Amino acid sequence: MSLDDQKYSAAIPLSRRAFVQTSAIGGLAVAAGGVSLPFGTANAQDVAVPDSEATKTVWSACTVNCGSRCPLRMHVVNGEIKYVETDNVGEDVYQELHQVRACLRGRSMRRRIYNPDRLKYPMKRVGKRGEGKFKKISWEEAYDEIANNLKRIIKDYGNEAVYLQYATGTLGGTVTRSWPPGNSLIARLMNCCGGYLNHYNTYSTAQITTGLSYTYGSSAGNSTSDIENSKLVVMFGNNPAETRMSGGGITYILEQAREISNTKMVVIDPRYCDTAAGREDEWLPITPGTDAALVAGMAYVLITENLVDQPFLDKYCVGYDEKTLPASAPRNGHYKAYILGQGDDGIAKTPEWASKITAIPADRIIKLAREIGFAKPAYICQGWGPQRHANGEMVARSIATLACLTGNVGISGGNTGAREGSYAIPFVRFPTLENPIKDSISFFLWTDAIVRGPEMTATP
Repeated sequence: MSLDDQKYSAAIPLSRRAFVQTSAIGGLAVAAGGVSLPFGTANAQDVAVPDSEATKTVWSACTVNCGSRCPLRMHVVNGEIKYVETDNVGEDVYQELHQVRACLRGRSMRRRIYNPDRLKYPMKRVGKRGEGKFKKISWEEAYDEIANNLKRIIKDYGNEAVYLQYATGTLGGTVTRSWPPGNSLIARLMNCCGGYLNHYNTYSTAQITTGLSYTYGSSAGNSTSDIENSKLVVMFGNNPAETRMSGGGITYILEQAREISNTKMVVIDPRYCDTAAGREDEWLPITPGTDAALVAGMAYVLITENLVDQPFLDKYCVGYDEKTLPASAPRNGHYKAYILGQGDDGIAKTPEWASKITAIPADRIIKLAREIGFAKPAYICQGWGPQRHANGEMVARSIATLACLTGNVGISGGNTGAREGSYAIPFVRFPTLENPIKDSISFFLWTDAIVRGPEMTATP
């Protein structure tokens, strides 16, 4: 770097936020000019576009685990995919038949199909477990190995000894659907053989599903398209631009709905994530895992400044204050007492208290609380990241409580505080029949079940 370059660089400091914003725009140029993907390139080199007479166009879909199922146009020559296009036909009008354009994951499907590391035939372990030694066997040998061992295990230990592992790699598959296991064709096979040991809950949503079920009875929320009726959007750890980035996902709908309502969007996230990246009106970085403390600090402002929706709380909520507290509950066991420091811990959840935990300035906590209190309807939602830790269900419930305090539940433009609702096109799939085995284990205990299965007791 020359001296002039050094002076120029020093004169223009570049923050991470500015870099991400610039990268989001520059990424368009990268996408247009070619992207380096983390796959091997054998059998997947760039090829010349074949002439139209030799090419057959086949519609397919991206089936990765975001679940969007974006359509893909495979251009095939002599049975081999030469290149992939996304949906680029027909009209492209929001709220009508718009083009569902795949993201880079879908557009790189050819590289996934022809990846040199993809298994193309059965492999049998010949060394000790963990050594990585395998040999190629025929499909007939593989069928015999699997069938004989299944019959042996069922005969010796019962169908409860057969477990279908949790996997979401082809969540969008019609025939190849991998999750939930009970909807896969492997489940159909096992149900024809007497059943299998099932699991409950998921790696993705265990805490939020349980927490919001206790709060509302379900995890339902308003669809993203309803943001066109919102006056404020507040996202807690929600990053659809990375997790649901395609035209069949949430990001497209979010952008279109915000364009209609011109609503302000506040992103609360430890990272300056892709959903922010120049789209947000404000980004509030927060110490990871402290979202519940932030909500408590805002609740203090809402309560003390009389910004709560008292009629909604009186009619639809139990335990907000003394009026709706069950008779069996201890005195001052309600939510309002907890926030004001009149509960068992005696700590008032002031913005200053919350600031020390969250690293968000107290004055900004106060400002956001007032914004939420006055901007009705407000679309308050959360991603699945904030709940993925011990006691994560309480984080999920606290964000839902913020929606309840402000009466944004059950109204157009509002939300329950859950992750945004969505819709799916129904598909006719093979019936998987009923599993005769009713026992199940927690999804994260399957490794324990392998090591010490005889010591464990399944849950009916």
